[in-house]
Amino acid sequence: MLLQYPIFARPLRKFLWIFVVFFSKIAQRLNGFLYRIPWVAELGKSQKRLAEFDIKLRYLSHLRYISSSFPFQPKISILLPVYKVDLVFFTQALESIAIQSYDNWELCAVDDCSGIPEIRSILNDFSANHPGKVKFYSNESNLHISTTSNNCLEMATGQYLALLDHDDRLYPQALGEVVRYINLQNKPEILYSDERVIDEGGSPKGDPFFKPDFSPFLHMSVNYTTHLSVYDTDLVRKVGGFRNGFEGSQDHDLMLRMVEATTKPVVHIPLCLYQWRAHVDSTAGSISSKPYAAAAGESAVSECLERKGYPAVVDWDSKTSHYRIKFKLPKQKPVVSILIPNKNAFSLIKACVDSIEKSMSDFDVEIVLIDNETDQVQVFEWYKETAQRLGSEKFKVIFCPGPFNFAKMNNIGAKAARGSFLLLLNNDTEVLTPSWLEEMYSYARMPSIGAVGCKLLYPSGKIQHGGVLLIDRMIAGHAGIGSAENCNMYCDMLNTVHEVSAVTAACMMIEKSKFEQVSGLDESWVPNGFGDVDFCLKLRAGGWSNLYTPHAVVRHHESPSRASNIEFFEKNYIISKWGHQLMNEPYLNPNLARSLSYQPDQGSFLTEFSALEFRYLMKTPKEKWTSESFRSFLNEQ
Repeated sequence: MLLQYPIFARPLRKFLWIFVVFFSKIAQRLNGFLYRIPWVAELGKSQKRLAEFDIKLRYLSHLRYISSSFPFQPKISILLPVYKVDLVFFTQALESIAIQSYDNWELCAVDDCSGIPEIRSILNDFSANHPGKVKFYSNESNLHISTTSNNCLEMATGQYLALLDHDDRLYPQALGEVVRYINLQNKPEILYSDERVIDEGGSPKGDPFFKPDFSPFLHMSVNYTTHLSVYDTDLVRKVGGFRNGFEGSQDHDLMLRMVEATTKPVVHIPLCLYQWRAHVDSTAGSISSKPYAAAAGESAVSECLERKGYPAVVDWDSKTSHYRIKFKLPKQKPVVSILIPNKNAFSLIKACVDSIEKSMSDFDVEIVLIDNETDQVQVFEWYKETAQRLGSEKFKVIFCPGPFNFAKMNNIGAKAARGSFLLLLNNDTEVLTPSWLEEMYSYARMPSIGAVGCKLLYPSGKIQHGGVLLIDRMIAGHAGIGSAENCNMYCDMLNTVHEVSAVTAACMMIEKSKFEQVSGLDESWVPNGFGDVDFCLKLRAGGWSNLYTPHAVVRHHESPSRASNIEFFEKNYIISKWGHQLMNEPYLNPNLARSLSYQPDQGSFLTEFSALEFRYLMKTPKEKWTSESFRSFLNEQ
């Protein structure tokens, strides 16, 4: 009863709180002391390892069960060309097939005259353990990878093909997840998964490569889809299989032609299903180990662009180990209207226009300046002087009174523009690359491309914009912001042409007809904040892709001429209108954190298998996969 009175209850509560805090700190220190004892620490790690591996075993068990209920259970033919492989690596490649959670597979292996008798012996043993599922023979002479792969293809009877290198490994869930996505995505003709590189001993190197969804221009710059690639068998045969003369990049060439031939979306499986072994003779170890691969890749990409009607010179960029595409543009260039909203800011607008004049090249450029209530005489005098110097065909000023409305100003400018291409440009920018118009126009002219953005740098030289990423309720942000100009972040994304969900309107080129088809920028609901995101998502909804190119570089002072003017309503409006897209950024793998720096999310490692776990799975029959047997396996190591 006394506890009903504050005079008694408060001191007691305070005493209990001090008691709990005191002993909890003692417990923490004791716990820390215990884990400094080696055998205690090892016991803790062992218990954690067992608990995590038990989750993985339950996952594999569930996948085996659920895959047996899929309405479509295709046979998957695994193509395995073999040539002078390390026998340990080769054996592990076969063992990784044997442990698959999905059993409707066949192996089609061809030895390209390796001269190693143990290869046939290993395959004979594997065939005996998997009767009716293995087909193999040896070429009588060395025919190289493309012909050998086609010989594998000739033996295939499965509805789908999976490509496996002779020294790599499939994750045990690989085929099960592939079949799950084949059912989920209505029988696509091309699928690819995430992957990770392992060392010669099978231990992971760095983080997995969590890839973006299919990005055609990124794929032309680098064969990022690589492993695991799975194809519809009939379509592979229809395009002619692997082509001689493209050895080293035969997989890239095949994917380029398959993408052209398919009528269905390319499906990305955002799961790590393949282990690419890095050793002295593999391209995973170093591109220099196969210098011919780069030359073959240049030819594959060049021919692909020729078939599309966009001839180009394709070079190897040693800095990124990617391809650099320079399109052959028609002699007759279109009129490009550069739209620049401005208010006062004499030094900024003058520097901006001066940099444009130095980089006009052979384009017919029109500068359309949209003025919002400038009241500085110096600026008006500069307007008049510039119009006289450049002429009315090259420079015009349109006045837009009233509160600052970025969308309205650009829409007014677009209506007045005589160009068939528009380039939206902030007044606080300066062009740094003379060929910026050629670079952006190269892509903006393509029927499939909507808006094209460039690399923007702060005055310090750090990156201000490397494309726009959608990041859930935070709406969007600039990829790589604050990074060094040549930062090689995540597959050199900041230095490679690739599709993006959006680009900033601080520097954006678009064909005028496309701008008009989506009714330009939204003047009413997002006049300032996130208006470029809304505009780019309208383009995507209309069937166009947006593109980022790092080969056009512009310095951006980021709006020193006006105060921040982002309304809370605009943010809420974008969330209500584009919520699904914000939650599903296609070019930011779901295994990566929703940030601007492509960092892996810790939960993404749940289905990772360590070298030790892989060894257990490959050496233990499936029916004996249990936590208890794994514990015994660990004790034996």
